[in-house]
Amino acid sequence: MAALTVKAVRQRIDAAMLAEGTFLKSRFAGAIFGRDTRQLMHGAYAVGAIETSVSTRQRQKTSEGVMVDTSIDVHIASRFRPDAQVADMDALLDLEAIAIQTVEGISRVDLHILYERSRRELMAAAEFTTSTIRFRAIHRIALA
Repeated sequence: MAALTVKAVRQRIDAAMLAEGTFLKSRFAGAIFGRDTRQLMHGAYAVGAIETSVSTRQRQKTSEGVMVDTSIDVHIASRFRPDAQVADMDALLDLEAIAIQTVEGISRVDLHILYERSRRELMAAAEFTTSTIRFRAIHRIALA
């Protein structure tokens, strides 16, 4: 398994989401996506690398690198109108399903991605709801 940087993992997931065609890439980083509700659009997304940790206790050889788990969050925005709440929530759930299938479809040659959970949150300041989809990316990082 080739070594990948965390940046490369995040960019690979970002590229897959953009190539899918349903989503619009946000100019905001994943960590601040949705904080300014005036900047949200239906189908907007951002990808963030939250945390990287050694997956198991193992010998670490500088020549081989080390196997790690990286938590990746994919944030998606969807409109949420007062007069169409059920339909709009269903639309968000459809976007989630597409995002999960897109990320799980990424090549597994040097990267394994596991779906972990989805969390939905209504934005109080605007007619939007966001979904945060958490994945665990298993990959090797270089030590030297």
